[in-house]
Amino acid sequence: MEAKLDQWKAIAAIIHEALPEIDSALSQANTPIADRKLKAWDIIRDTMLEVSDTEAFLVSEAHGKFLLIIGEWYRDRYGKAVEADDGKCLTTLAIIHHTPFLVRAPKNFSTPPDKEGLIWIGFPASVQAEENPLDWIENKSVVSSLSDGEKSNVLVRVKSVCDQVRSIGYDLRALEYEQSSDVVDLAGAIGSDFQASARHLCEGSQAGLRASGWDMSQAVEKSLKLFMHRNGATPPHTHDLTKLADKVETVGATALDRSKLALVPSKSNATNLRYGGQINLADAIETYHAGIEIVCDLLAQATPKGKFNAREARFQIKRPPWFEFDGDAFLEELRAIETNADNGEM
Repeated sequence: MEAKLDQWKAIAAIIHEALPEIDSALSQANTPIADRKLKAWDIIRDTMLEVSDTEAFLVSEAHGKFLLIIGEWYRDRYGKAVEADDGKCLTTLAIIHHTPFLVRAPKNFSTPPDKEGLIWIGFPASVQAEENPLDWIENKSVVSSLSDGEKSNVLVRVKSVCDQVRSIGYDLRALEYEQSSDVVDLAGAIGSDFQASARHLCEGSQAGLRASGWDMSQAVEKSLKLFMHRNGATPPHTHDLTKLADKVETVGATALDRSKLALVPSKSNATNLRYGGQINLADAIETYHAGIEIVCDLLAQATPKGKFNAREARFQIKRPPWFEFDGDAFLEELRAIETNADNGEM
């Protein structure tokens, strides 16, 4: 799709007119802010565009410009709430000197282009051999100050937790396309809860520790209930994680590690955290890691295992043209057109 700048300005106006209603629908569907840009683009592409060659369009510069227009609208609307993740990473944590630090693991994997302009791209369920998870820790100074031995120990731990959250992210992506609205709604909520748990744990406050424990309790509870829905069972009306674990095992789940489950707040213990209870840092860290392990295991069992399952798959493709063009310059030119129009110069 070729268009001049003034035509792109008109396209942007049409998209901006449609986005408030689309965003409202995504909000009512409990779609996290960080995921809405791509979800909105899916809706716009499916309902507002006529594309004769889908494969060619998806690697075209025009495709990239649509994403930029939608992304800018979301940044203007939500600011840092979108910029914090923008749906490109999964949030987890690293423990360094007994202190949690945020880690942002990219959802996708890609390599630099080779001489022919080809790249490997994939949607991994684990850390790839070419990747270094230490690069994903937000606090670069604390990493650079570690000795080689300390870096090796931290790397092992960070790789392990990034393997788990990438596996969770992969399975949630697959579960979002299930026909059951219960499964889809729970999958979206789990993605928000387990990442919020890491963010709160890294705040360094008692309120953050309490919120982290509550978030992880919610992620585990929803994972247990999602598994039941996926296996045709109706979850009981309880927040007792032990009772829910007993139920999932009767409908096909492998036996859960009860020692791990015991580390996750349940029933009144979880409610107390939400409304003013106390939890220390060491216990909050144990809760987080135990919960992540349980969620990872349950979702791996709940995800459809069909012939189109692409876990760990890689694809070699030609680097799309829209990876190359100057997106910032394009947006600046669109803004200049708008400014000129406001000044009566067009």
